[in-house]
Amino acid sequence: MNLLRRIHLYLGCFFAPMLVFFCVSGTWQVYGLQWGQGPNIFTYLSTIHMGHQLFFKDPTKAYTFSSPYLEFFVVLMAASLVISILLGVIMAFKFGRGTLALASLAAGVLVPLILIILFAHKL
Repeated sequence: MNLLRRIHLYLGCFFAPMLVFFCVSGTWQVYGLQWGQGPNIFTYLSTIHMGHQLFFKDPTKAYTFSSPYLEFFVVLMAASLVISILLGVIMAFKFGRGTLALASLAAGVLVPLILIILFAHKL
């Protein structure tokens, strides 16, 4: 179990900066902050998150802030996030109260599901 804790710790520490970046940039994209009058800091950073091209005043000059290496890193980050979450859940059951961990997992599934059902819009 000590090995699982160390894997969880180091995966979390290594990928934490990019995970925070993707969470924050995804949040401002939900609210449309990346679109405004011309390119702004949100637009630049959103191109990294979405892997899109950024056009300046001259449409023939496009810049992309992505690469196959960054894409591989993002896939690796996503996989390690899933592994780290699973290790965290395992440790919650092993070191915490099983019923409280189970109730937290159930709430983590039910609360978003209820919100989706209650506030779903027809297209």
